[in-house]
Amino acid sequence: MLLKKSKLIIVAFLLCFVKGYSQTPIEKCKLPQSHYESIYSVTVDDVKCLAKNSEQPNTLFYTFGSWCKPCIYHIPTFFLIEKFYKADIYVLLVDPETNNSIEKSKDMVLEAYPHAKILVIKDIQGKGKSKKYNEFLTKITPAQFENIEDMSKYIVLNQKGEVQLVTSYKDSENDPDWKNDRPMVKRIVLPLLAKKETETKE
Repeated sequence: MLLKKSKLIIVAFLLCFVKGYSQTPIEKCKLPQSHYESIYSVTVDDVKCLAKNSEQPNTLFYTFGSWCKPCIYHIPTFFLIEKFYKADIYVLLVDPETNNSIEKSKDMVLEAYPHAKILVIKDIQGKGKSKKYNEFLTKITPAQFENIEDMSKYIVLNQKGEVQLVTSYKDSENDPDWKNDRPMVKRIVLPLLAKKETETKE
Protein backbone atom coordinates (compact mmCIF):
# COMPACT_ATOMS: atom_id res chain seq x y z
CA MET A 1 0.00 0.00 0.00
CA LEU A 2 2.83 2.37 0.95
CA LEU A 3 4.64 1.49 -2.28
CA LYS A 4 1.51 2.27 -4.30
CA LYS A 5 1.15 5.66 -2.60
CA SER A 6 4.82 6.44 -3.25
CA LYS A 7 4.42 5.58 -6.92
CA LEU A 8 1.32 7.78 -7.19
CA ILE A 9 3.15 10.69 -5.56
CA ILE A 10 6.10 10.29 -7.95
CA VAL A 11 3.79 10.12 -10.99
CA ALA A 12 1.85 13.18 -9.81
CA PHE A 13 5.11 15.07 -9.26
CA LEU A 14 6.40 14.14 -12.71
CA LEU A 15 3.13 15.20 -14.35
CA CYS A 16 3.27 18.57 -12.60
CA PHE A 17 6.92 18.97 -13.61
CA VAL A 18 6.22 18.12 -17.25
CA LYS A 19 3.19 20.44 -17.32
CA GLY A 20 5.21 23.30 -15.84
CA TYR A 21 8.15 22.65 -18.15
CA SER A 22 6.02 22.37 -21.29
CA GLN A 23 4.16 25.64 -20.74
CA THR A 24 4.51 28.25 -23.45
CA PRO A 25 5.96 31.69 -22.60
CA ILE A 26 2.41 33.10 -22.85
CA GLU A 27 1.24 30.62 -20.21
CA LYS A 28 4.27 31.17 -17.99
CA CYS A 29 3.77 34.93 -18.08
CA LYS A 30 0.02 34.51 -17.40
CA LEU A 31 -0.96 36.93 -20.13
CA PRO A 32 -4.63 37.93 -20.08
CA GLN A 33 -6.83 37.28 -23.10
CA SER A 34 -7.79 40.50 -24.81
CA HIS A 35 -11.24 41.40 -26.14
CA TYR A 36 -10.84 39.30 -29.27
CA GLU A 37 -10.15 35.57 -29.23
CA SER A 38 -6.55 34.37 -29.63
CA ILE A 39 -5.08 37.78 -28.80
CA TYR A 40 -3.29 38.54 -25.53
CA SER A 41 -2.79 42.02 -24.12
CA VAL A 42 0.69 43.02 -22.99
CA THR A 43 2.65 45.70 -21.20
CA VAL A 44 6.40 46.31 -21.56
CA ASP A 45 6.98 44.06 -18.54
CA ASP A 46 4.97 41.29 -20.23
CA VAL A 47 7.07 41.59 -23.39
CA LYS A 48 10.24 41.20 -21.31
CA CYS A 49 8.69 38.24 -19.47
CA LEU A 50 8.01 36.50 -22.79
CA ALA A 51 11.64 36.92 -23.81
CA LYS A 52 12.93 35.63 -20.46
CA ASN A 53 10.72 32.54 -20.65
CA SER A 54 11.49 31.69 -24.25
CA GLU A 55 13.54 28.62 -25.11
CA GLN A 56 15.02 30.64 -27.97
CA PRO A 57 17.97 33.02 -27.52
CA ASN A 58 15.96 35.91 -28.97
CA THR A 59 12.36 37.09 -29.09
CA LEU A 60 11.11 39.46 -31.78
CA PHE A 61 8.04 41.66 -31.85
CA TYR A 62 6.65 43.33 -34.96
CA THR A 63 4.26 46.28 -34.71
CA PHE A 64 1.36 45.86 -37.10
CA GLY A 65 -1.97 47.35 -38.13
CA SER A 66 -4.23 46.40 -41.03
CA TRP A 67 -4.32 50.09 -42.02
CA CYS A 68 -0.49 50.35 -42.17
CA LYS A 69 0.84 49.81 -45.72
CA PRO A 70 4.53 49.34 -44.73
CA CYS A 71 3.41 46.75 -42.14
CA ILE A 72 1.64 44.72 -44.82
CA TYR A 73 4.57 44.88 -47.24
CA HIS A 74 7.16 44.02 -44.58
CA ILE A 75 5.47 41.28 -42.56
CA PRO A 76 6.56 38.43 -44.89
CA THR A 77 10.19 39.25 -44.03
CA PHE A 78 9.35 39.10 -40.34
CA PHE A 79 7.88 35.60 -40.59
CA LEU A 80 10.76 34.44 -42.78
CA ILE A 81 13.15 35.10 -39.88
CA GLU A 82 11.60 32.31 -37.81
CA LYS A 83 12.36 29.80 -40.58
CA PHE A 84 16.11 30.36 -40.52
CA TYR A 85 16.89 31.84 -37.09
CA LYS A 86 16.45 30.75 -33.48
CA ALA A 87 13.78 33.20 -32.40
CA ASP A 88 10.29 33.40 -30.97
CA ILE A 89 8.22 35.90 -32.91
CA TYR A 90 5.06 37.82 -32.05
CA VAL A 91 2.91 40.27 -33.99
CA LEU A 92 2.14 43.30 -31.80
CA LEU A 93 -1.05 45.26 -32.53
CA VAL A 94 -1.44 48.86 -31.36
CA ASP A 95 -5.13 49.73 -31.77
CA PRO A 96 -7.51 49.90 -28.78
CA GLU A 97 -8.31 46.37 -27.61
CA THR A 98 -12.03 46.57 -28.45
CA ASN A 99 -11.59 48.36 -31.78
CA ASN A 100 -12.73 46.35 -34.81
CA SER A 101 -9.37 47.18 -36.44
CA ILE A 102 -7.88 44.63 -34.03
CA GLU A 103 -10.08 41.86 -35.41
CA LYS A 104 -9.35 42.95 -38.98
CA SER A 105 -5.59 42.92 -38.28
CA LYS A 106 -5.83 39.52 -36.57
CA ASP A 107 -7.74 38.00 -39.49
CA MET A 108 -5.32 39.47 -41.99
CA VAL A 109 -2.30 38.00 -40.19
CA LEU A 110 -3.84 34.58 -39.51
CA GLU A 111 -5.06 34.19 -43.08
CA ALA A 112 -1.46 34.35 -44.31
CA TYR A 113 0.24 32.91 -41.20
CA PRO A 114 -2.18 30.56 -39.37
CA HIS A 115 0.25 29.81 -36.53
CA ALA A 116 1.07 33.44 -35.77
CA LYS A 117 1.15 34.54 -32.14
CA ILE A 118 -0.70 37.84 -31.83
CA LEU A 119 -0.52 40.38 -29.00
CA VAL A 120 -2.02 43.81 -28.45
CA ILE A 121 -0.63 46.62 -26.32
CA LYS A 122 -2.74 46.83 -23.18
CA ASP A 123 -5.15 49.75 -23.12
CA ILE A 124 -4.53 52.62 -20.73
CA GLN A 125 -7.73 53.95 -19.20
CA GLY A 126 -8.67 57.33 -20.65
CA LYS A 127 -5.89 57.23 -23.27
CA GLY A 128 -6.26 56.40 -26.96
CA LYS A 129 -4.17 54.42 -29.42
CA SER A 130 -1.49 57.03 -30.03
CA LYS A 131 -0.98 57.76 -26.33
CA LYS A 132 -0.67 54.11 -25.27
CA TYR A 133 1.65 53.29 -28.20
CA ASN A 134 3.85 56.28 -27.45
CA GLU A 135 4.03 55.30 -23.78
CA PHE A 136 4.88 51.71 -24.70
CA LEU A 137 7.67 52.85 -27.04
CA THR A 138 9.04 55.30 -24.48
CA LYS A 139 9.33 52.51 -21.91
CA ILE A 140 10.78 49.85 -24.21
CA THR A 141 13.19 51.92 -26.33
CA PRO A 142 16.73 52.04 -24.87
CA ALA A 143 18.51 55.39 -24.80
CA GLN A 144 20.85 54.49 -27.70
CA PHE A 145 17.88 54.26 -30.10
CA GLU A 146 15.77 57.20 -31.25
CA ASN A 147 12.18 56.85 -30.07
CA ILE A 148 10.02 57.37 -33.15
CA GLU A 149 6.31 56.59 -33.18
CA ASP A 150 6.16 54.72 -36.46
CA MET A 151 4.97 51.24 -37.39
CA SER A 152 6.47 48.11 -38.97
CA LYS A 153 9.00 48.09 -36.14
CA TYR A 154 11.23 45.18 -35.19
CA ILE A 155 11.80 44.98 -31.45
CA VAL A 156 14.49 42.44 -30.51
CA LEU A 157 15.08 41.12 -26.99
CA ASN A 158 17.54 38.54 -25.68
CA GLN A 159 16.82 35.80 -23.16
CA LYS A 160 17.67 38.12 -20.28
CA GLY A 161 14.77 40.33 -21.32
CA GLU A 162 17.15 43.06 -22.49
CA VAL A 163 16.06 45.14 -25.48
CA GLN A 164 18.75 44.90 -28.16
CA LEU A 165 17.06 46.79 -30.96
CA VAL A 166 14.05 48.96 -31.77
CA THR A 167 13.97 49.87 -35.45
CA SER A 168 12.42 52.91 -37.11
CA TYR A 169 11.81 54.14 -40.65
CA LYS A 170 15.17 55.96 -40.47
CA ASP A 171 16.98 52.62 -40.52
CA SER A 172 15.90 52.07 -44.11
CA GLU A 173 15.42 55.62 -45.43
CA ASN A 174 18.46 55.27 -47.72
CA ASP A 175 17.35 51.92 -49.13
CA PRO A 176 16.05 52.03 -52.72
CA ASP A 177 12.55 50.59 -52.14
CA TRP A 178 10.45 51.35 -49.05
CA LYS A 179 8.28 48.32 -49.78
CA ASN A 180 11.25 46.00 -49.30
CA ASP A 181 12.69 45.98 -45.77
CA ARG A 182 15.02 43.01 -46.33
CA PRO A 183 18.17 45.16 -46.75
CA MET A 184 17.50 46.83 -43.38
CA VAL A 185 16.71 43.52 -41.68
CA LYS A 186 19.85 41.92 -43.10
CA ARG A 187 21.92 44.93 -42.02
CA ILE A 188 20.81 45.42 -38.41
CA VAL A 189 18.37 42.70 -37.26
CA LEU A 190 19.91 39.42 -38.41
CA PRO A 191 23.38 40.07 -36.92
CA LEU A 192 21.74 39.94 -33.47
CA LEU A 193 20.26 36.48 -34.06
CA ALA A 194 21.60 32.92 -34.02
CA LYS A 195 21.09 30.87 -37.16
CA LYS A 196 19.36 27.52 -37.06
CA GLU A 197 21.56 24.56 -37.85
CA THR A 198 20.92 23.28 -41.34
CA GLU A 199 21.15 19.63 -42.19
CA THR A 200 24.02 18.78 -44.49
CA LYS A 201 23.63 16.12 -47.15
CA GLU A 202 26.38 13.53 -47.39
